[in-house]
Amino acid sequence: MIKNNICLLTDSYKLTHHYFYPKGTEKIYSYLESRVGGEFNKTIFYGLQYILKKYLNGNVVSEEKVLEAEKL
Repeated sequence: MIKNNICLLTDSYKLTHHYFYPKGTEKIYSYLESRVGGEFNKTIFYGLQYILKKYLNGNVVSEEKVLEAEKL
């Protein structure tokens, strides 16, 4: 298995969210919040630079990575 294959690092149901946007949608704003009733009532967002450098630096998507993901 290819290390850091971004094609495999997603929740698959999210790949269809764009079908629910009205035609002509050009901008989308998202947010993050803690789940109601969860163990913690706050969310700390930390480590964005690390994530960007690890997963979005260099050759992010290649034919080899797509073919590996397609097998699954």
